[in-house]
Amino acid sequence: MDRALTFFSSSRGLLTLAGAALCFALVLLFQGTHGERHSLRISAGDSLGRRAEIAGVLADEASAHGVDLTLVDSAGSAEALDRVQRRELDAALIQGGLEPGDDVREVAALVLEPLHLLVSPDSDVYDIEDLRSQTIQLSPPGSGTRALSLEVLSLAGLHPEDDFTEVSHTYAELEALDPESLPAAVFTVSALPSPVARYLVAERGYRLVALPLGEAIGVRNVAVEPGVIPAYAYGWDPPMPRADLPTLATRMIVVAHRDASEEAIRGLIEALNSERFLRRSNLRPAPESLLERPEMPLHLGTIAYLRRGDPALTSETIQGIESLRSFLVSLALAGILFWRWYRQRNRHGLDGYLVEVSRIDAEALAAERAPTLELSKLLALRVRIGDVKTRALAAFTSGKVESGELLASFLVHVSDVRSHLNAMILHERDRLEKKARSLGEHESEALADMWADALADEHEDREPREPVKEAGPIETQRAPKPTGKKK
Repeated sequence: MDRALTFFSSSRGLLTLAGAALCFALVLLFQGTHGERHSLRISAGDSLGRRAEIAGVLADEASAHGVDLTLVDSAGSAEALDRVQRRELDAALIQGGLEPGDDVREVAALVLEPLHLLVSPDSDVYDIEDLRSQTIQLSPPGSGTRALSLEVLSLAGLHPEDDFTEVSHTYAELEALDPESLPAAVFTVSALPSPVARYLVAERGYRLVALPLGEAIGVRNVAVEPGVIPAYAYGWDPPMPRADLPTLATRMIVVAHRDASEEAIRGLIEALNSERFLRRSNLRPAPESLLERPEMPLHLGTIAYLRRGDPALTSETIQGIESLRSFLVSLALAGILFWRWYRQRNRHGLDGYLVEVSRIDAEALAAERAPTLELSKLLALRVRIGDVKTRALAAFTSGKVESGELLASFLVHVSDVRSHLNAMILHERDRLEKKARSLGEHESEALADMWADALADEHEDREPREPVKEAGPIETQRAPKPTGKKK
């Protein structure tokens, strides 16, 4: 650990860290800019509807932005929304105001889609209440048009089977019917101009009827708002409509599954906002009011796209940097304190040596209180105290002990213990000399033998052996020494 900290504190270590960070940034940059293509399965409802026209243009334009779209037919917006939730589709162009699943996310809002009510030329329908007892086209089940039309009719007190006859043809089936088989009224939700409305007005003489119910329906469904079909939107002669026609409208929105690729969604939004797409699909840029009130949570790709123009240093970014700086400073201080504690722990090593000296001192006092002094034990204790002193001085020399004052106190303690041991050893040596002199002419030889025995026992005390079976004092296990001359 010491070597690692020393290395990364050096200039070479800092350069190494900077190089690693630069390489990591380059990898991220490469991953974010390489030209990977993405594929999305998308539905826009009936293939003859206005949304299908827009989806076809979007597929051409998205290809230039790295996204390949596969168009899939569906019965309508409600069915497409369910299929996105089940991940059978990645995205869809749908009518707003429908209940989404938990995994569906909003990508973009394109345009308002007015609800059209068209009636046959020979009918006497001039108001929604005149639809009672009529045959009404509501679009197939699974379509957003049917859901919104039933909501409008319910507000007027008209219910299927009881008050009118419902038919549900696809757009292709509707265009294939002969004039006598066409329903008296047709509901359709579509961005302007609606292909179905255009066909019915131009080819079958149908006319538009006002539906001034936007505010009333909006109270019940916040996704619905007042809309207008402009005068002459579907013909000049005869004028259709003759004046701006009030109606209600929902938004055309693009939705996607939450797990759809963020890069693919960003590419899709870039295509939706391109001038070429808007021009070819005959759409105006979506007003800000459509973008400010999403009907469901935004996709992460949309959030990333909306923040693309944010300055690099916003107030939130600066606050985040300041928080990071405070965290790093605190982390650095904690690291410095830990380092100092670690160094102090390693360098302030006299604690263990003091414990050893105190233990030797306690053993010396215990030996002094014994009935007889054991010279071998005293010698062993003196060797141990010398060893502790040697190791402590080596630690001080190597820099593991910082305090010279603490070392001086330690050496005083060692000196006191050694003096105590020396006094007891000298006392026992005097006793041995007196005992040897009592032997007369063999004094020198007896003293040498007794001292050799003491040194041998001192060695045994420093290097303990396995205990013998018969425990007892070491002196009782030695053979008696001769008292006369050696032969």
